[in-house]
Amino acid sequence: MKRLALCLMIISALISIWLIGWPRQNVQAADGGGGYRVFLPAVINGGGDIPATGGQAEAVLTLETFAAQVADGQAGVIRGIYVEGMLAFRVDQQPSGDYLYITRQPDTVTQFGLVQPPVIGLLAHNTLAGAKFFDLREGMRLWVIEGDGQTHAYRVSQRFEYQALQPDSPTSDFKDLASGEILIAAQVFARHYQGKPHVTLQTCIAREGVSTWGRLFVIAEPAP
Repeated sequence: MKRLALCLMIISALISIWLIGWPRQNVQAADGGGGYRVFLPAVINGGGDIPATGGQAEAVLTLETFAAQVADGQAGVIRGIYVEGMLAFRVDQQPSGDYLYITRQPDTVTQFGLVQPPVIGLLAHNTLAGAKFFDLREGMRLWVIEGDGQTHAYRVSQRFEYQALQPDSPTSDFKDLASGEILIAAQVFARHYQGKPHVTLQTCIAREGVSTWGRLFVIAEPAP
């Protein structure tokens, strides 16, 4: 039960900004104090009250039809993501300053408010929309849809998996499963949520009976 209660807990590292060379103005202090905190939300199943994702609509919706469904007239606000034949998910935003919030609505992902443009961060529970993140493969075209109906093309380019060395700890280090490199949470954040324009999709990896065992990051870069 303790692990299930971790749905809205975070992996945070209290660090000095100079450790990773981030400009102070690009990092927000979640507690309003003088320290800085890096957030990597643990996006796992929070319990039996979360419904299973439908996973059917994306098989029949066209990009144009889905864009019309999610459009609300708000330019510059992300309202949907789409991969033909695979997923058509609405996007909601975290309440201001609440980096713990992750939607429990099926077929919906949450935009990570701590991530600043030109990077887009998207979070989902691994029993809901996040389950589809595992099916994304290099070369797939992903569309980001704004509230005014504009669409922006990205192409899946990379996938990263990490083991949380202390799954139940909010200050866990991470092991890159491809390289074996050990990273602190701040380094993982910098790797996936800063830099050139791209989309990062994040969910949790459940393994060995541990729901918070690891983290999956799927990267999509702008496509012509």
